[in-house]
Amino acid sequence: MRSSGRVEFIETIRKALDCNDSAQRSLDGIIQNEPDADDVGLLETIAGRDTTSHLALLDRLIDAGKQVNASVITAKDAAAAADSISKIAADKDAEWGDRKLVVAWDHPFVNRPALAKQLRPLDIPVYFADMQPEAADRQAVFRRHAEEAFIGITSADYCIAETATLTMKTRPGQPRCVSLLPSIHIAIIRLEQILTNLNELYTLLKWNPTEQAEGITRCMTYITGPSKTADIEATLVHGAHGPRELYIIVLAGCAHSSAAS
Repeated sequence: MRSSGRVEFIETIRKALDCNDSAQRSLDGIIQNEPDADDVGLLETIAGRDTTSHLALLDRLIDAGKQVNASVITAKDAAAAADSISKIAADKDAEWGDRKLVVAWDHPFVNRPALAKQLRPLDIPVYFADMQPEAADRQAVFRRHAEEAFIGITSADYCIAETATLTMKTRPGQPRCVSLLPSIHIAIIRLEQILTNLNELYTLLKWNPTEQAEGITRCMTYITGPSKTADIEATLVHGAHGPRELYIIVLAGCAHSSAAS
């Protein structure tokens, strides 16, 4: 845009907003620096949820998952989650070649001993991401494993019940390649990590003290169902730019009859 056109454009906006050249606005008048009453009320609602409320959100998540081809499975604990993962690994074929290989985040919800025990009889090796950011050589080796893997196992920071959307920050030991490269993505979360909608997520990210202390990391990924595109002749295809299948395992600590397997 030419300089004269830019000035004219800005003048038009200024008149529409009833502002003049001398109008001054401080950052405090533009940026919200403290939570308002609605924010405080929402934070209290999230923190005050009981088991019944969490299970109701789980039901919503299961229903939303069906709409986006995401399978939601409940498990009592991390050991039970490892058992569910071994069943998926046994039932599914490797998309590339005959070798089955699994990669996983270094995360408390991914039970290393239980997972290794479950996969050993299937002759399926599992490789874990390195927590040390300076371990460049090991990270390069792990990325090669991720390229060959048919299952990638992660956790997530939150999961939105309304749309079955996983929200994942990037941290050491939790690389994006685990959720992007393998044909099957399995995410393990706790029941308490399920939120109602994006409004709750954004309120937590902005005003929750723990989230404020960490801040937004290098990348925050939103995943809703397996990868899909309809670019070619408007035909929906899964797995074009990422995993073909997505499983969300919820550590519910109790049985839940509505779970999809």
